[in-house]
Amino acid sequence: MARVVAHQMIVFVALLLIAIQLVIFVVIDKSIHANALRKIYEEIQVGDRIFLRLLEDRSRRLVDSASILTSDFAFRQALMTGDSPTVASALANHGARISAEKMILVAPDQKVLADASAGAEAHIGRPFAFPELIAEAAEKGSASAIKVLDGGVFQLVIVPVLAPVPVAWAVLGFRIDAALAGELGLLTSLDVSFAAWRPTSGWEIVGSTMPFAPRGRLLSALAQYRPDSLAAGLSDLSGEDYVVSVSSLATGQEGSVVAILQRSLADSVAHFASLRVTLLVLAGLSLAGTIVGSLMIARSISRPVTSLVAFARRLERGEYDQGPPETGADELGELASAFDNMRLAIFSREQQIKAMAYHDALTGLPNRALFNDRLNQAIGVARRLGHPVSVMLIDLNRFKEVNDTLGHHVGDLLLREVATRLRGALLRASDTVARLGGDEFAVLLPAATKEMAEDVARRILLSLEDPVSFEGRMLDVEGSIGLACFPEHADEMNVLMSRADAAMYYAKRRHLGSAAFDPRLKMEPEIDSRLSLSSELRQAIERDEFVLHYQPRLDLQDRTVRQVEALLRWQHPVHGFVLPAEFIPFGEQTGFIREITCWVMNRVFADVVRWRQQGLEVTASINFSVRDLLNAEIGEHVRELLARHGAQPSWFVIEITESAIMDDPVRALETAAELRATGFQLSIDDFGSGYSSLALIKKLPISELKIDRSFIANMATDKDDLMIVRSVIDLAHNMGLRVVGEGVESADSLALLEGLGCDVVQGYHISKPVPFAEVHEWFALRGAEGQVAARQPGAGEGVT
Repeated sequence: MARVVAHQMIVFVALLLIAIQLVIFVVIDKSIHANALRKIYEEIQVGDRIFLRLLEDRSRRLVDSASILTSDFAFRQALMTGDSPTVASALANHGARISAEKMILVAPDQKVLADASAGAEAHIGRPFAFPELIAEAAEKGSASAIKVLDGGVFQLVIVPVLAPVPVAWAVLGFRIDAALAGELGLLTSLDVSFAAWRPTSGWEIVGSTMPFAPRGRLLSALAQYRPDSLAAGLSDLSGEDYVVSVSSLATGQEGSVVAILQRSLADSVAHFASLRVTLLVLAGLSLAGTIVGSLMIARSISRPVTSLVAFARRLERGEYDQGPPETGADELGELASAFDNMRLAIFSREQQIKAMAYHDALTGLPNRALFNDRLNQAIGVARRLGHPVSVMLIDLNRFKEVNDTLGHHVGDLLLREVATRLRGALLRASDTVARLGGDEFAVLLPAATKEMAEDVARRILLSLEDPVSFEGRMLDVEGSIGLACFPEHADEMNVLMSRADAAMYYAKRRHLGSAAFDPRLKMEPEIDSRLSLSSELRQAIERDEFVLHYQPRLDLQDRTVRQVEALLRWQHPVHGFVLPAEFIPFGEQTGFIREITCWVMNRVFADVVRWRQQGLEVTASINFSVRDLLNAEIGEHVRELLARHGAQPSWFVIEITESAIMDDPVRALETAAELRATGFQLSIDDFGSGYSSLALIKKLPISELKIDRSFIANMATDKDDLMIVRSVIDLAHNMGLRVVGEGVESADSLALLEGLGCDVVQGYHISKPVPFAEVHEWFALRGAEGQVAARQPGAGEGVT
C-alpha cells in the first residue's frame, strides 16, 4: 500500500510539475514574442524618424555641394559669355567630383542649356522635366526632391546661378541605389529598400539591403498594390517575418518612389532561443530531481512541493518580493533555485518596462519624474564641483485654442513638432528637454550659466518661429520661456523650478518671449515665505480656510441697498488673516485661481439663493481674474453651477478688470459675450487704473463701470482726481452705463459723488464687509423698509 501511495504521489507530483513548467514556459514564450514585437515596432518608429532626418541632412549636403559649382567664378563667366564647351566641362568635372550622375544646366526659360549626363545630348533645348522644382528653388533659394528620371530614381538638387540675379539653374542628380540603401541601413539598424513604381512597368526595387530571396518576396507583395493603396496593404506587405514601415518619397505622372524600412521578427525572437533552451533544461532537471527525491522520501515531499506551487502562483500574480521556500540541498532545492532565478529575471524585465514610464508616450521626451530626477542629480553634482545649473520652463501660447478649434489630434501633432524642435535647439548631449504635461516643457542645462541659458532660449524661440503645416493650415508656434539658475537664484530644486515658473509667467504676461528670474519679480520682500504661502494656497479649500464677506452698495437714487459685493478672505491657521492682494497673485501665476473662482461662485450662488428664499432680494457681484476670463470652459462651468443651485444669472454681476481685457482682447470679448448671453450682468472693475481703449470698452456687453478707489480717495482735495471722476461719470452715462464709486471713506466723498451723479457707492463710510451670517441682520437693522443712511466709519476700519 505504501508503495502504491508513493507511486501515486510521484506521478501526481511529476504531472503537477510538468503542468506548472508548461504554463510558465508558455507564458514566458508569449511574453518574449510580445516584447520582441513591441521592441521592433519601437525600433521601426525610431528608425523612421532617423531615416527621414538622414534624407534631410543628405539633401542639405547635396545643396551645399551644388552651391560650390554655382559660386565658381570661372563657371559663371563661361556661362555669361556663352562658352558652352567650358560650361559642359565644368558640369562634367564637378559631377565626377561629387559622384553626381546627372549634371544639367537649365536656362531661366526652363529649357535645358547643357546636360553632362551620358547620352543626354538630345535633352538640350527641351523644357526641363520638373518645372515645379525650379519654382521652389526660386522661392526658397534651393530645392531638393526624389524623382523618376530617364528610367532611374534620382535625388535632384537645384540651386540658382546668380549674377547677381538667377541667370540659370544648376540641376544635380544622385542615383538612389543599393549603396544609399546600405548607408542608411547601417545608420538606422534596419533593412532599407527603395522601390519605384512606373505606370508602364509597375514596381521595381532600385536598391535594398535585404538578401535576394526576401527582396523577391517584397517585390511580389508590392505588385499587388498601386502607390495610392500601398498604406492599406501594410499588413500583407510585411508578411509573417517582417515588420514594415513605408514612407512616400515622390509621386507624379512619371512614377512614384517609396522607402521601405523593415525589421525581421524571426531575428529578434532568435535572441531569446537560449532562454527557451535554459528553461527546458531547468524543467527537465527539476522534474528528474523531483522523481528521484519522491522515491527516497515520498512521505516528506508533499509539503515542499505544495510550497513551491504556492510560490509559482505568487509569481503568476506578480508578487516578486519573496523567493521560494528553503527545501534543502536536494533536487527540490535546485528547482527552488531555478524558480528564484526565473523570479529575478521576470522582475528585472518588469523593471525595464517600468523604466518606460519615465518617458512621455506622445513626444518620446522624458516626463516630469525623470526630469526631476536628473535635475536633482545635476544640482548634487553642481554642489560638489561648484558648477552652475540652469533650468527653463516653456509654455506654449494659445495651445488650448488649437485643441478647442482644430481638435486634440492637431494639438498632439503640434506637441510632437515642438518636441522635435526643442531637441534640435539643444547642442549638448548632457542637456535634457522634457514634457511636464499638457503644453508645458522644461529644459535642464547642467554646467550652464545664465548667459548660456539665455543663448539656448534664443535658439529655442528661433526654432519655434516657423509655422507648423497641417492639412493646408499654418499653425503659429509661440512660447513663453522662464529661466532660473543654480545657485544664483535658488539652491534647492523645488525653489529653482518655482522661480523659473515665475519668470515664465512674467514673460507670458509681458509678451517678452523669454525672461530670467529677477528678485524684483516677487511681490513681497521674502520670496521663501511667498513660495510657502503659494503651496499652502492649494490646501486652503480642502481645509475650509476661505471665507466670504459681503460689502453692501448704496443706490444714491433712492438710498436703498439691493446689491452686495462678494469679497474673499483667507483665515490662515498660522499667519492669521491674509489679504487677497497677498495670495490672489499666486493663484493667477500657478493657475489655481480657477479653483478659487469656482469655490467663490459655488458659495455665492448658494448664499444668494438662501437670502432670496428668506425674502431678501439681493444681487451679488463676483470678481473674475485674468485667467478666469481667458478660460474657454468658464461659461459651461457657471451654467452647471446655476443649475445645481437653482439660481438665476440675473441675480449676479461679473466684475472684470481692465488688465484682464488687455491681456487677450479677442478671448476676453468672446468670454464676456458668452457670460452676457447666459444672463449675467457685466461690470468693468477698477476703471481708470489700466490702459484699455474706449473702443474696446465699447465692444464689451457691460452694464456698469466701477471707478477705481485711487481717484475717489483724494478727489475732495485733488482737483485732477475730481476732474477724472466727473469725466468718467459723464462718459459712462453717455454710453448708457451705470457708475459705481468704490472706496467711499468720508461724507465729503459721498457728497461729491452724489453731486456728480454717481449711481451707486460702496466703502467703509457705507458699511464694512460683513460675514454671511451677519448680512441678514445688517439689512434688518440698517435697511429697514429698504432705507439706509450713510455712517461714519468706526475705529480700526479701513478700505476693503
